[in-house]
Amino acid sequence: MLSGSDKTESAFVQFSNILRYTYAQSGSELIPAGDEFDYIRHYVDLQKLRLNRHTQVELTLECDDRNALIPPMILITFIENAFKYGTSSDTDCRIRLYISLLCHNLTLRTENRIMRRRPDTAPPGIGLANCTARLNLLYPGRYTLSAQEETGGFFRTHLHIQLTP
Repeated sequence: MLSGSDKTESAFVQFSNILRYTYAQSGSELIPAGDEFDYIRHYVDLQKLRLNRHTQVELTLECDDRNALIPPMILITFIENAFKYGTSSDTDCRIRLYISLLCHNLTLRTENRIMRRRPDTAPPGIGLANCTARLNLLYPGRYTLSAQEETGGFFRTHLHIQLTP
């Protein structure tokens, strides 16, 4: 039996699910969308456990075909960045995540106020570059990606992938 706060057991279960998924899918080229959506839900639930009342998280998942095949972990970089740069322990903020797979079109939208920035002296991150390279290999000419800071200090990401040619 786990001891500590009520969140301890839930965090352990969520973390175990994330690890299990990561190991199981590490060698797979494509996986059922439903599995990826479940993984994202576990990740978001785990993040919510560590956040306090100042950060609100809205997650919307829509899927008309849980068996449609998509690349594993193609969306998580954008979601991780929303949590990394869009949370605060002392200022009210909100992270909005929208993911849909409808009619063979995969869409991800994230929105968060920028609560922290990468130091100017820090080396550039590789997550977005690696994700873009994967998208170019897997979906040449069939995806659009916009990830940028907008007026008012918000960061928005919009990824759209046409899964079938």
